[in-house]
Amino acid sequence: MNWLPESKHGAVCFSIDDVHPAPVAIEALSHVRWLQERHPQLRVTLFTTPDWQTLDPYPTRAIARVAWLRDWLYTVRVHRRGTFRLDHHPFFSDFLAEWNNAEIAMHGLHHVTRGMKPVLEFANASAAKCRSMIAEADAIFRAAKLKIVRGFAPPGWHVTPALLQALRDSDIRFFASARDLETPVSNDAVAAGSGLRGVPLFAPSEVEGLIHMPTNFQATSTTDRAMSILSAGGLLSIKAHLLAESGGYRALDGMTIDYRDQLDRLFTTIEREFGDRIFWTSMGELAG
Repeated sequence: MNWLPESKHGAVCFSIDDVHPAPVAIEALSHVRWLQERHPQLRVTLFTTPDWQTLDPYPTRAIARVAWLRDWLYTVRVHRRGTFRLDHHPFFSDFLAEWNNAEIAMHGLHHVTRGMKPVLEFANASAAKCRSMIAEADAIFRAAKLKIVRGFAPPGWHVTPALLQALRDSDIRFFASARDLETPVSNDAVAAGSGLRGVPLFAPSEVEGLIHMPTNFQATSTTDRAMSILSAGGLLSIKAHLLAESGGYRALDGMTIDYRDQLDRLFTTIEREFGDRIFWTSMGELAG
């Protein structure tokens, strides 16, 4: 796939998952705006959940120990539907809508499901059910007056054939599933970590009629890894999560001031070493 502009040698994408109107959301996202003030070329894709419900990514309730019930009930604590629905939080929705150099894409509907893998919202859903959930998410974005790009990050990185079919049917153009932070950099490297496997790790690719965007860098990654990806002419795809803490879970790549400062140093190094040979882009722009 010929995905780089002719004058560029490597590209940078930055995306944030789990965007929703949490009490600390504005503070976390303000770190990104600070980065963009320091590095005006930086773009960001905000994978946003339109009616966030989940509190924990792993089972925490006693019901999880009851075999005949746990597949039918929530094994984690959840917010009531509507608590963090975007159109119920106009200040937050306006904050997103007015943000230059940011695009909004879909990150599930509620980010939770019943059973022992509560984050994998689409894991057991039919194509028809997936289409219905995507349509409901679209309706909430419209009600919140938020324009979105036609991209999708499945909660928990997990995609199924039914979900891929529903994405095509729903006019979704790109999705972001494969995350691999360990595989060494090479032009033919493929993902072998979370989510989709066997797809190119350092470049966009086509998967069943959709454009796939990998993730290959986060807060635990080194500057050397980033520079190796760009030196090889690859896509440096950086991931953060909105929250550093959620329930009993601690995210290694939460959008904290420490991660902000790490990225500031990284972007400064990229600018110094590569100059204007780097394509600072977004997933939506690449897919287009």
